[in-house]
Amino acid sequence: MKVYSHISCLSLAALMMGLSACGSKGNEPDPSRPSDRPANLVFEDEFEKFDTKYWTKEAHAPGWVNGELQTYSPTKVTVGRDGNRSVLIITAERNAGHIYSGRVNSKGKINFRYGKVEASIRLPKTARGLWPAFWMMGDNDANWPACGEIDIMEMGAQGGYADNTESRFVNSAIHFGASPADHTQLNYAANFDADLQDDQYHKYTLQWTPETLTVSIDDRKFTTFDIAGKPEFQDKYYLLFNMACGGAFTGIDNIDGITALPEGGKAQMMIDWVRIYSE
Repeated sequence: MKVYSHISCLSLAALMMGLSACGSKGNEPDPSRPSDRPANLVFEDEFEKFDTKYWTKEAHAPGWVNGELQTYSPTKVTVGRDGNRSVLIITAERNAGHIYSGRVNSKGKINFRYGKVEASIRLPKTARGLWPAFWMMGDNDANWPACGEIDIMEMGAQGGYADNTESRFVNSAIHFGASPADHTQLNYAANFDADLQDDQYHKYTLQWTPETLTVSIDDRKFTTFDIAGKPEFQDKYYLLFNMACGGAFTGIDNIDGITALPEGGKAQMMIDWVRIYSE
């Protein structure tokens, strides 16, 4: 995991926690940063270990949100090997009629405002019932949706089932509003032009300015949201990776409908790296 010390003079505004622990020295050059790293790269985790200074494993009961069927267990978030890569692994597993999965966040530890974030992710086969996601929430004291939510990549939506395009059907969305009663969701769901569940790593990117949020996949633009004048998207945000099972997004409310995860089976979402860049 790397946090680069030149961040303090940038408009990125955050990575609020842990800079001194990583040896930040104001604006002095960081001799440990390779010269081929972009100058505006301010955070990188290559998951050589799970660092609790920057990430938190979550624990939640089934039905906690969205009618999801899994139990979120910290034991389902690990770091391991995928060939020559060291990766963050989120495992969903079905045992004795119960589903367990993982969710991890950087709330209060790593956050940023404006710039670019991207992650290299290998997804499992989602159909039917798995719901992997790479997303962000406002790192502030506001309740949802006033805190704001940015869903960079979600897969497993029921919209991909009808024509069996679930391995290409991607959803991106933003959520905002003063209260749940005033919740507004803007989303874009479409088939990407390539299979994203092909056992390969694909790059998911969010470019964030005060006016727009642009999502790209493998450096190809997927969609843009207009956020000008929306205060929920002008504050610092933290990162999340998780894999839900069932629930409203998938249209599956019974464990028997999750054919992607048979009894005794497991599926894994692997994150090779995540990076944050200033504007």
